[in-house]
Amino acid sequence: MIQIIGWIGLGLLILAFGLLATKHKKYFILTDLIATIFLLTHAIIIKDFPFILAQTFISIALIITQIKGGIK
Repeated sequence: MIQIIGWIGLGLLILAFGLLATKHKKYFILTDLIATIFLLTHAIIIKDFPFILAQTFISIALIITQIKGGIK
């Protein structure tokens, strides 16, 4: 079960970056934020503290970017 959370996060992360190459890039931040939540959950479960810090920083950066208007 724990690995499934990580794999879902990875799949969503790949999808998010794939969106940047399409006309749907406006969905990048939302998709990346959801992926980050899955990956952060996985990191917390396995107690991977460096990855927890990295994913927390990425989440904060994505939220700030979205508040400022997202990616155009």
